[in-house]
Amino acid sequence: MFQRMKRGIDELGRAMLILALVLSITGMLVSQTAGWLRAVLSLLSGALLVLMLIRMMSKDFNKRNQENMKYLTYETAVRDWFRRTFRTKRAGAKSGATRAKRAQKNPSWSEMKQYKYLICPQCAQRLRVPRGKGRIRVTCTNCGNVFETRS
Repeated sequence: MFQRMKRGIDELGRAMLILALVLSITGMLVSQTAGWLRAVLSLLSGALLVLMLIRMMSKDFNKRNQENMKYLTYETAVRDWFRRTFRTKRAGAKSGATRAKRAQKNPSWSEMKQYKYLICPQCAQRLRVPRGKGRIRVTCTNCGNVFETRS
């Protein structure tokens, strides 16, 4: 499946390296009285660096790629959650039309409960239909395609 993948650091390895550096710096900043905490942080940092090197030198490309894809799945889910939760308001979003467009792009939880969002199979236009109506016939507002679906 994969021919010769480039050996080296991938996204998971980069995240491990950054976490190891953060742990090392935190361990350096910890006061002398908490020596056990400094030792634990440096041990975790070293373990992450060793694990990263082992992953980089591994010849099992498929397994390393699967690990990286699983990490990217989790990272994307966390980023999307943060984007939805801490959505910033743009300065230009003052008019009603702009607000309506923005609400159409990112529906709120109350809208998600009231409406079901579909994708037109012909033109990929996003469509909104009311929930709980059973089997309904939907006409795309963009291309006029008619299809049936459950709401």
